[in-house]
Order: sequence, then structure tokens, then C-alpha cells
Amino acid sequence: MMPRYKKITDLLRENGVHFILLDCDGNVDELLPLWIESGINGIFPLEVAAGMDPLNLGKKYGKNLFLTEGIDKRELSKGRTEIDRQVEIVKERIKDGGYFVQGDHHLPEDISYDTIVYFMMRITLYCEYINRFPRFVFFSRKVP
Repeated sequence: MMPRYKKITDLLRENGVHFILLDCDGNVDELLPLWIESGINGIFPLEVAAGMDPLNLGKKYGKNLFLTEGIDKRELSKGRTEIDRQVEIVKERIKDGGYFVQGDHHLPEDISYDTIVYFMMRITLYCEYINRFPRFVFFSRKVP
């Protein structure tokens, strides 16, 4: 696996690709050092239910590993208090950079549009995205 990944990642970097993400469901802690050595510098989804932790991975790999997801999707449907708690957990990881926050894997159908908007707004407010990234665009009601 590694020699083939390395060949592909070298080719991509020679052609200006800087972020090479691998789709890897489940707990992949043991594979991460091999993938990083092979030139892969990002993973998704970061599944909390499988034991993946964006805070620990950030401490261990720093800027060598770009992370996406990492918010427990099962908790998002429980309401605003739980959303605030989930975002607060990853707040410092976001400030460190190299982390794109979203619910791990696909969001379940029981999460309403208003709940998703609230989640995105909390990320924006708590994590100072406004000054570092383009604003999120929503096509419906404002969230108080």
C-alpha cells in the first residue's frame, strides 16, 4: 500500500497539490504514521463513534495531518446545549488550524435544517472563522 500511495502523492505534489486526503472510515490510529510517511496529509471522516479524537490527533501530529469532521453526529440532534458543548470541545483544535469542523460522516435525517444552521453559526462565533475563512452562506432564516 505505501509504495503506491507514495508514488501517487509525489506525482500530486509535483503538480501543485498540497492537501491529499484519504477517505478512511473507522479507527485508523495505527495506520496514520504509515499514511503520513506515504505523503497523505489529511483524513476523513474523523469518526468520534470509532474512537477518533481530533484533539489527541492534533497534539500527536500537529500540522502534519489535516483533519475533517470530528463532531459526534449523534449528539447534534440533541439540541443547542449539546451543540454548544460539542463545539466547545474542539474549539482549541480549530484555532490551531488544520481542522475543518463538521459532523462525523453523514448527518442523520433527524437533524433539522435550523439545527445545522445553528451548529454552523456556533462554529463561526466560537472559533473565529470570520477573520480566517469566507463566511458561510445560508439561504433561509437567521438563527438568533
